Amino acid sequence: MTGFEEAKKELISRQDFVKKEGLARVYACLGRLGNPHLRLKTVHVTGTNGKGSVCALFEASARAAGLKTGLFISPHLVNITERIQLNGKPISEDAFTALFAEVLAAGPDLSFFELLTCMAFLCFAREKTELAVFEVGIGGRLDTTNVLPRPELSIITSVDYDHKKYLGNTLGEIASQKAGIIKPGGICLAPLLPPEARVEVSREAAEKNAQCHFFAPVFDIVSKDWEKNSMTLRHKKTGEELQFGILGAPQASNATLVWEGFELLRGLGWPVNTAHAAAGFASVRWPARFQALRGGADFSGALFIVDGAHNEEAARAFSQNWRASPFAAQKAAFVVGMLQDKERGGILRLLAPLAGKFIFTRPESPRAADPCALADELSAIRPDAEVEVQEDIRAALVSASASGAAAVLGSFYLAGSALEILQAQAAADKGVKL
Repeated sequence: MTGFEEAKKELISRQDFVKKEGLARVYACLGRLGNPHLRLKTVHVTGTNGKGSVCALFEASARAAGLKTGLFISPHLVNITERIQLNGKPISEDAFTALFAEVLAAGPDLSFFELLTCMAFLCFAREKTELAVFEVGIGGRLDTTNVLPRPELSIITSVDYDHKKYLGNTLGEIASQKAGIIKPGGICLAPLLPPEARVEVSREAAEKNAQCHFFAPVFDIVSKDWEKNSMTLRHKKTGEELQFGILGAPQASNATLVWEGFELLRGLGWPVNTAHAAAGFASVRWPARFQALRGGADFSGALFIVDGAHNEEAARAFSQNWRASPFAAQKAAFVVGMLQDKERGGILRLLAPLAGKFIFTRPESPRAADPCALADELSAIRPDAEVEVQEDIRAALVSASASGAAAVLGSFYLAGSALEILQAQAAADKGVKL
């Protein structure tokens, strides 16, 4: 492998690999690499939504406790190196390239996500991370990350409808797949899930003689700073107020899982406490979660809200945040793009009342949905809305910037492209080369 771009190209070419049943190929590759996954202390996180935020919060809090951390997430927003992070920073492109070459040699038949997961295992084992946080790709039971033998904690952040083709058509079926990350004798944390989902998670834990803790949010949201992407939380019992670096009502539940997770880890003898969690809450920054940023000169200095909302549960959360924000009172334009496998009708019905103008575009993915088809669906739901199609994402952002407020959502691929474009323009306006 001669360079980063070549490694990335080869990886991306494997996104359409047909995943064979089971994890035998992954175990074989890891065996050739010396089983690095067996040398790690980990936290394993799944959920329909919120898993990325919980991973980021857990990693930042562990780092605040002085631990050497690893973080494995998906998808990335701008650079694929974001998926493998050490102490809160993506690994270098050179390190990424070297890891890819080594793992590819050990597992030439692996898919895109299988290769990346094995790369993370190898990286974190060699760097001797003290705690590595892993985000599940899809589901849990059959996910590549589920080769982890027994994490310190297994966390389920939410259960709702998404990826029905792979996970099932009912909340119970979806919950069963996610509960597959619970290991014998392990510890599972989850919010107060819908009853159908909670039954499946409890059953899985009982069968594996694992602890299972369900938590109602222990925090209220006191205030929000919409343009600084931050909030103030208050603990319901102690009254303690905490700064929090991600916006959104669902974050009260995400914060609870990390807060209570740190209490459980402390009970297991880990050198962590809730003061470390509070420090992590204040320091964490997690892009494309109702993230506000100003467009540069080419975008009229407009304020954009960039959100990765890509399924109905996430769209409901976005809608709740939007209605509570000062932007809801302004004339608004939404830039929307989705992937083909999403329940787009439900998402569009949630978004339709929120803006007067919708600009549909195509995320940079071979699985992107046709923006013209999306435009037709929105027009059928909201005939009075102004609807536009722009194949070029930058042109879509320029068009949206003419409104009083703008939002970009529907896909993390689209959110990543928008962030890259907007940040590059802001840097160019300042005369800074990215």
